Amino acid sequence: MALAGDHAHTEGDTWREVAPQVYLYCIAVAAVFLLAAFRPHFDLHLGTIISVTIVGLFLIIMERPTVTAAVTTMAPLTAIMAASVVVFGSWTILLYVVAWMAIRWKMAASGEWWKHDFIAGTVGQLGIAVITTYFTLVVWHGANYLIQLAPKYLLNPLMLLGITLVGVACQSANNLLAYPWYLFKGRPFGMSQLLRTGVVASIYAYLLVATYKFGGLIATTVFYVVVAQIKVAQDVLGITLQLHKLEKARDQAQGLVRDLIRLTDVEGVEFASEVQNISQMMGRRVGMSKKEIELLGLAAELHELGKARLPARVRSGTNLNPKELAQRRTYTRWGGLMIRAADALLPGQIADWIEFHGEHFDGSGYPRGLKGEDIPIQSRIITVAREYVRLLTGYDGDPVMDKEKALALLRDSSGTLYDPRIVKLLDEAVG
Repeated sequence: MALAGDHAHTEGDTWREVAPQVYLYCIAVAAVFLLAAFRPHFDLHLGTIISVTIVGLFLIIMERPTVTAAVTTMAPLTAIMAASVVVFGSWTILLYVVAWMAIRWKMAASGEWWKHDFIAGTVGQLGIAVITTYFTLVVWHGANYLIQLAPKYLLNPLMLLGITLVGVACQSANNLLAYPWYLFKGRPFGMSQLLRTGVVASIYAYLLVATYKFGGLIATTVFYVVVAQIKVAQDVLGITLQLHKLEKARDQAQGLVRDLIRLTDVEGVEFASEVQNISQMMGRRVGMSKKEIELLGLAAELHELGKARLPARVRSGTNLNPKELAQRRTYTRWGGLMIRAADALLPGQIADWIEFHGEHFDGSGYPRGLKGEDIPIQSRIITVAREYVRLLTGYDGDPVMDKEKALALLRDSSGTLYDPRIVKLLDEAVG
């Protein structure tokens, strides 16, 4: 039963790794097809080319990746793209590609994105940019056609309406194309929550177009930097306050989890506290940062959380038959699943550390059979710390040993069950 569950989990993980990349490459292929089947028409007047070049340079300098929220990330960029559709037509395709290339390049420069499907993400994002621009151009051509037919006294209201539709269309198309990727990743978002972004972008776009018509490119740039960004700063301030409240709620949730564990299993809490102390000591010795040591301590403290999902007899660990022993091993997997299910309250990165602390250095452990460096170092530390404390205290019903014998047993299994480096550091620290 446990093996079947592990197999399904591995297939699910593989599916979630492959499907997003396949989707992004399909988007890129669709974009290439659009470019080939409906070749864009570019205005090659010198004035237009100079203006587009200046806007492109502006985007390279100004656009940057942010991790705050959709409004601050997308609204200014969407506004520029919607305004560019109205002013520059098909040149917007190039501008959108330039903007996203600048953003992705800055992601890479930050050193955080190379390991996370950077190539597929870049190709897919450029594909989304091309398809979004085509859709937005169609919307604007339709709106502009109606504007041309309207009487003069309706031109300004219809222009406002037309540009608003362009802004909303730009943001909506981007959302619809990005949604499957987030769905495959297991992180679907509510489409309605991003409608405000499109509306905000539409107002930005209308003001940018109006400023460009009356004051030219320099006036538009000054307006965007000085006026439009004030609104973004206000959004950032509000989002910062919300993030502060969320961080406070997470701290309170972690305290509540600790208190509930103490209420249900006093012996287990004392054991986990000792494992936590040893783990954090080892974390310092391997050179972890203060934040990493803090997270390691939380993972060590909660490493037996999954036992809450086991029957009381199996959880006790004494006089178990082979079937019950196999069931007891699943607590590491349950612990990881429980942390992931509460990722709004507990740090998601500790889920893997908890789940894999049953793995062995030679690949004979559970639940995945990971080997060597494939096991997170935090898991390897918790494994050694847990075994050391277990041998010293007789936890799980085993006989109590002195420090020298416990260390000798760890050394004997160094390289098979345990990471030799971690065992050596522990021996140096307490031997």
